[in-house]
Parts: sequence; C-alpha cells; structure tokens
Amino acid sequence: MVKLLILALWVSAITAFSSYEAGQWRVARATAAHDEATEHNYEYRKSRVINVPVIADGALLGYVIVQFLYAIDARQAERLNVNPEAFVLDYAFRTIYGDPSLDFRHLDKYDINALTSQIRTVVNEKLGKGLIKEVLVQDFAYMPKDQMPQ
Repeated sequence: MVKLLILALWVSAITAFSSYEAGQWRVARATAAHDEATEHNYEYRKSRVINVPVIADGALLGYVIVQFLYAIDARQAERLNVNPEAFVLDYAFRTIYGDPSLDFRHLDKYDINALTSQIRTVVNEKLGKGLIKEVLVQDFAYMPKDQMPQ
C-alpha cells in the first residue's frame, strides 16, 4: 500500500513538472517568434518623382519619369543622420542615366527587377544591412522632349 502511494506521488510529480516545462517552452517559443517578427518594423515610403534626361548623339530626346515605393526598417531609419531616399534616388538616377540598354529610339523590355534589386543592394551596403526590404516601382514613364509642357 505504501509502495502504491509513493508511485502515485511520483507519477503526479513527473506529470506536474513536465506540464510546467511544456508551458515554459511554449511561452519561450512564442516570445522568440514575436521578437523575430518585431525585430524589423518595415514601413512603406514613397519617393519623390525624378526626371532622368535621355541624351543620345549629344541631343536631349526626352525624360524618364520615375517614382519608387520602398519598404524601410523604421527603427534603423530613425537612427540615421541622412534621409535614405536620397541614396535610393541617387543610385536610380545614375543607373537609368548611364544604362546603355535603355534606348527609347529602339525600345526593348527594360529589366525593372534588376534595377530595383540593385537599388536595394547598394543602399543596404551603404546604410546598413536590412534597412531596405524591397523597392517597388510606383511610376516609370518616358516623355519625349517635344511633348514637355512649356
């Protein structure tokens, strides 16, 4: 009878301990998942519109009009001393202006995915890894010089 009572106490103690540990494990796992999810607080920001001149054979042909939407880690952006939009627009301008495959006299499909991924990579290298999650194109248009408003 005493053996049966000790066995019952032993089983009860093991059950209580394992239930407690399972609860602690579940809470720790949920906290880790929450911390990981809130580690980056991304927000979408819209850049201003830029006009990139298209020059061929020494003559102005028109302008590429571009606007971007980018997901940025708000916490990291607050700690920066510079506006990340300046880096996004600078690299975009340099890439579009100097890209020989962007010839509006002989239109081919332009690789927008390569442009946006390059912008994200370059800005993250300069300002901090994980700062910009993605770059999207809000507007991308071409306006010939003769159609520009005076």
